[in-house]
Amino acid sequence: MKIGFFGGSFNPPHLGHLLAATYALKVYKLDEVWLAPVFHHPFAKEMISFDHRLSMCEILVKNLTPPFRVTDIERHIDHGGKTVYTLRELSKQNPNDEFVLIIGSDLKEQIKTWSESQALQKEFKVVVVPRGLQDDPTSIPNISSTNIRADHYSDAQLKNIVTEDIYDYLNKNKLY
Repeated sequence: MKIGFFGGSFNPPHLGHLLAATYALKVYKLDEVWLAPVFHHPFAKEMISFDHRLSMCEILVKNLTPPFRVTDIERHIDHGGKTVYTLRELSKQNPNDEFVLIIGSDLKEQIKTWSESQALQKEFKVVVVPRGLQDDPTSIPNISSTNIRADHYSDAQLKNIVTEDIYDYLNKNKLY
């Protein structure tokens, strides 16, 4: 199988993430897309608990599996959230599958600063999802988890950028 690995903080996951995963699945002809919340962010980004983020990712794709799936791989490997190590471990655990890294266009330049960036790009195909690009009609909306956490969206706007179940989860657990 050809599996798209879509890692991130997912703090919280939103419809932009789902659109990006769907875009990658269809455009790059993937068999599945695995969402993987980071356990330890490599740039020490502050996040809510891994369990909350994992649960919300599962909620995001609960009616879409397969081809969408959530993995908690990062909980079980100690490497400080470095993507190349996660992909190597997934490849080791699933030797008959090909893993492809999915990133948003906003990370295209940043990937050069990642740990073992050259090895990562040599060992794994990296596919880019256009995000928030005004001159690209296929670009997905630039929805921001940062703005969700900072309460920059009205309640009505928030209901349009997260699923109803995630909205309920956020309120029930008093997150952000």
